[in-house]
Amino acid sequence: MSRGLRSLGVVVASIFLSACGSLLPSEHDETISPFGDYTDTEIRYSQAVPGKTSRAELFSLGFDPLAQGNGRMLSFVDIRLMFVQPNIPIDYLPDGLIKCLEAKDRCIGYAFEFSKTDTQRVGSFWADVLNFSKQREVKGWSFRTVFVLVDDVLVHKVSNGEPNIRKVLVKKNPLGPIQGAGEFFSDQLK
Repeated sequence: MSRGLRSLGVVVASIFLSACGSLLPSEHDETISPFGDYTDTEIRYSQAVPGKTSRAELFSLGFDPLAQGNGRMLSFVDIRLMFVQPNIPIDYLPDGLIKCLEAKDRCIGYAFEFSKTDTQRVGSFWADVLNFSKQREVKGWSFRTVFVLVDDVLVHKVSNGEPNIRKVLVKKNPLGPIQGAGEFFSDQLK
């Protein structure tokens, strides 16, 4: 084999192996929302003021389960089950929730959960393909909120979330491609 052909083979192999990382699968998971990111969601959430914000104003902020989607409509009973706990006295609850409990059927709620995550498989292409090691990096954000309204006026709101999700998930299989083969064959025999 000529020296030039051998060098060309080494160059082609090194290019192929260096590009293998881009052959790993990736994933994008997003709960569609009118908000660009966590900060945008939080800013709009802060503009909803209990005792002042109407249902129409709440909807115009982007928290509309019918137009924007990804929201749940809550009845008075749902709100009661969500916030009232057997070991916590009713008078411990915020005033807006007590107002809701007293209003009964005139009280409604909206619950939203927005999120966006990107998952990238990282690490060695060959270790991944041969099932020795699978590594995933997860990045993104999530925001959850509940709005409680009585007579179309916001009386209570609460939120939580993760503004900066950063995770690395590693799964190692010391036996590589034969790891889990016993489970596979036992499933086939059923």
